[in-house]
Amino acid sequence: MNTPSPTPQRRRRRADIPAGQTPLQTPPDPRRAPPRRKPPIEEDPREEVFHLSPSRERANTGKAAARRAAARQQQMQTIVRAVLIALCLLVFFTCAFAITKDYLARQEERRRLEAEAAERAQHPLRYADQILYYAGIQELDPALVCAVILCESSFDPMAESRLGARGLMQLMEDTAGWVAHKLDEDDASYSFDLLYDAETNIRYGTWYLGYLSRRFDGDATKIVCAYHAGQGNVDSWLKNPAYSSDGVTLDVIPTEDTAAYAARVLRARDVYVKYYFPGPTPEPAAES
Repeated sequence: MNTPSPTPQRRRRRADIPAGQTPLQTPPDPRRAPPRRKPPIEEDPREEVFHLSPSRERANTGKAAARRAAARQQQMQTIVRAVLIALCLLVFFTCAFAITKDYLARQEERRRLEAEAAERAQHPLRYADQILYYAGIQELDPALVCAVILCESSFDPMAESRLGARGLMQLMEDTAGWVAHKLDEDDASYSFDLLYDAETNIRYGTWYLGYLSRRFDGDATKIVCAYHAGQGNVDSWLKNPAYSSDGVTLDVIPTEDTAAYAARVLRARDVYVKYYFPGPTPEPAAES
């Protein structure tokens, strides 16, 4: 029995494929249910409400604005805190500086007062009424009289030098006798011991200082030098070009002890002017 070749059968099968179908497609089985198609995806209406609802949009916008406002408020709070801290530091350092400055000023004032108290203690003022009265009669600076008394006797009415000068203004016996003669008091009642009496000593001493002031035109340096070294020595110094350039001003005090004495008296006079006699210095009287 002859077996037919497969090739003619394959050709017949291809000839039987209906038009419109590819050779690889299998014809649908009429017994099978048609495949289910997925329904189209529809948008959730709630999402449409979420995106499209004006009230929800306003709410979201309000939340965003609130967050921005909160951020701005926090930033402002940070700035305000920084400014407050800076102000506190400024106030602190200002107060510290003021307190330190006040403390230093108080310390300086305390040292000044202590120095002034010490200076006053070193320059006492005793017999003020007698000094003012007799200095006024002779038109003398009372501060100069006080300075002479301080440097001569330290206000000790019983003081006596090794050369024999006595009393507050340390007048020598011949000088005191000459002054007593000028005052018409060199009678039997006069005694050199009277120079231990404070008022008599001030009266004689201020008269002598007034005489020197009138003689040397009120020049304090020449007055003090003449009181210490004698008026004759001052006259000779003024004639010497090495000591005076014009014969009037004493440029150099040649003796060391007189120069030191004059410096002490003039310094003490300035202190008495500062603390006790700040008013104007009286003009010297004209020579009679």
